[in-house]
Amino acid sequence: MSQQLQFTWNRGAAAAPAVAVEESGTGSASARRQAIRRAALCWLEQTAPPTGVATFVVTRIQRTRADVAAFWSAPVRNPACEGPDRILTPVRTAVIQCYAEREECWPDCTRSQEMLPKLKGLKSELAEVEATIRQEEPRLRDTNALFEEYALWRYEESHNRRYHALRRAISRVEGSLYEGTSFERIRSAQLADHLYLAVPAGLVERSELAEGWGLLWVDDDLSVRVVVEAEARECLPANRFHLVQNIAAAAKVSELLANGVARREEAVILARPMRCRRAEETVRLSAL
Repeated sequence: MSQQLQFTWNRGAAAAPAVAVEESGTGSASARRQAIRRAALCWLEQTAPPTGVATFVVTRIQRTRADVAAFWSAPVRNPACEGPDRILTPVRTAVIQCYAEREECWPDCTRSQEMLPKLKGLKSELAEVEATIRQEEPRLRDTNALFEEYALWRYEESHNRRYHALRRAISRVEGSLYEGTSFERIRSAQLADHLYLAVPAGLVERSELAEGWGLLWVDDDLSVRVVVEAEARECLPANRFHLVQNIAAAAKVSELLANGVARREEAVILARPMRCRRAEETVRLSAL
């Protein structure tokens, strides 16, 4: 655990922390990706303000970082015999991966050009089969939903063989497409209840999305549209605590820099604090 929380600080006082190496590509692409992260942070704060949030958050392995990670806490009864009656406990975590270019989403463009049309076709057929299941097997509808558009269906309990064959085929194609990507590494870490991909509007379609991920489209004015809601994933309490600690460690980097505390080799020094400028309206994504 302690190893996963370590950061490398062998830079000058005025330099950015080690997490800045996550930015790759041209300066324009980096600026666009930073703008998308800002839009994602703004969206989180507007929709459901998290208890804590940070950028460039280490997941389970040092080289894999989440662009944005957040957690939400709630007061829970304290099981201990001493201390407060209720303590804040993380009840939900989320990770948002932000990309400005289509090529960033997949490391092998040749593979994606071959597999994405196949994946899109399989998911289109799956939607048709699900519509058939809703007609032929109404027992699978969750009766707790008041409105049809919000109804949940237990498709996995269907007797439709084609449905299960399609799900297996989609799983195989997604395995080939996303293997080795940050999508797969973050998903397999099982640290977040909800996973999102944030990209410029239209860059990635819902049919190209990894199973269970949510899709956020960032418009030119940096407003955010939820194209696909993220599915709730299994996340153990210990995994949530792990991500919360890594969020705190990542936030420490920004806090130290903002207050002019930095490392130069082995020494901790005082530098000029970051200036707090008057908030100005942001530029448009297309201008970056």
